[in-house]
Amino acid sequence: MSAESLAAQAAVITCLAGLAVGHPNLPAAYFTISRHGPRELSVQLDSPSKVEAWREALGVDAALVSVDRLGERASLEFNATAYGVDFHVYAAYEQATVEAGAA
Repeated sequence: MSAESLAAQAAVITCLAGLAVGHPNLPAAYFTISRHGPRELSVQLDSPSKVEAWREALGVDAALVSVDRLGERASLEFNATAYGVDFHVYAAYEQATVEAGAA
């Protein structure tokens, strides 16, 4: 179902406004909302700890979080429905490396 008006995306917009008020310290993100999925929200973050903050704010079970890869970078992500919105929350990041001989 494609949205024909901004009103069809109101659930996502309202949800974001509610999260901003209810969780003012929630990390900022890059959001994608499409007219082709008016109740879907993609939340791109820049670190695993920020994914965890969003998971906690949305009340998502930790078992739903997965480690994967986006291209050559590691990713941490989850999909969940909260407040009537389908969320895809993720972060692609560079994994830390340990130098040889370091303790």
